Amino acid sequence: MLQQNTTKRLGYWLLHLHRLFDEATARALAEEKLDRRQWQVLHAISIGLDRVSEIDEAFAPFLAVDLSATYQPVVDEFRARGWVSVRDGEIGLTGSGNRAHERAEVLVNAHAARSLAGITETEFLAANDVLARIAANIEGE
Repeated sequence: MLQQNTTKRLGYWLLHLHRLFDEATARALAEEKLDRRQWQVLHAISIGLDRVSEIDEAFAPFLAVDLSATYQPVVDEFRARGWVSVRDGEIGLTGSGNRAHERAEVLVNAHAARSLAGITETEFLAANDVLARIAANIEGE
């Protein structure tokens, strides 16, 4: 059995990182007036998720943590900013939305580079794999 003789175990680091990611991403995207969730939704739309239900499903763990039922309000805000159009429930980025995504992506990539400094791609992928396997183990209980 894997145990640590410390109070700072896996759950601690996961919650601590979650909070740090939220705060640091908000700082990184402040000039675009975006927070982490808004960035996630904007990026999801940019890569082809074109319905609120798809976005909600993709980010369900965040909805649970944020005690929200849906990302519809974020899509509505983007619509008000002129970043998305919605037709028959299908969401698409406008030209302005594409430009906003491009600007934000530069900021997010710079933030990610700072956050992952000193971590190899192999280490990053291994950490991701380990977390996915832990989740699968718990889900299978």
